[in-house]
Amino acid sequence: MKLICLGSGSSGNCYILDGGAEALIVEAGVSFLEVKKALDFNIRKIAGVVVSHSHRDHSGYAGEYERAGIPVWRPYETGDQRRMCGRFLIFQFELVHDVPCCGFYIAHPEMGSLVYASDTEYIKYRFHHPTHILVEANYSADLIDPAAVNRDHVLTGHMSLQTTLDFLAANNSPELMNVVLCHLSQDNADPDPFREAAKKVVSCPVHIAEPGLMVELRKEPF
Repeated sequence: MKLICLGSGSSGNCYILDGGAEALIVEAGVSFLEVKKALDFNIRKIAGVVVSHSHRDHSGYAGEYERAGIPVWRPYETGDQRRMCGRFLIFQFELVHDVPCCGFYIAHPEMGSLVYASDTEYIKYRFHHPTHILVEANYSADLIDPAAVNRDHVLTGHMSLQTTLDFLAANNSPELMNVVLCHLSQDNADPDPFREAAKKVVSCPVHIAEPGLMVELRKEPF
């Protein structure tokens, strides 16, 4: 299984879990054309699309998939707790944002499990030995301009680095094989120090989500 990042941040979010025979799209904030290119235009293998919330940087292109006959799951609208897309088993859990917002626990025989959470003030859940974590680390308090117009939105709708580190420490285990930090603010985050800080609390590789990132998601180390 490969994790492919096509976008991460306020300009658009989209991640592909590509298992070769089937793929799951997480967030629809990047044009469907870019997804087609990443999958060599083999859209028949897209098992489904999951969207966390209604903001356009996460949901703006969902209609393009639906017009192509690809199912899109918006649990913040339906209230459903779980969904099966091909062999991807997906559970949603509640996040804390300025609109209804969900995170996803995604299981697949080829990758184990992945916890995805973005656009939330904190995560109140612990997970049983996830194999991979894709989680927001939006800002560091000491980098925010006190006079910034959007300061309150950042502080109440997104995860600080320290909150992310606390979440990683609570969910660290020998089974954890990858951490990917996503949705870093362009103005209020610094990728290299964020990565180094996360590496101190988990015993696995830490990556920064940016367009073009590709990470192998294995179920076992070898």
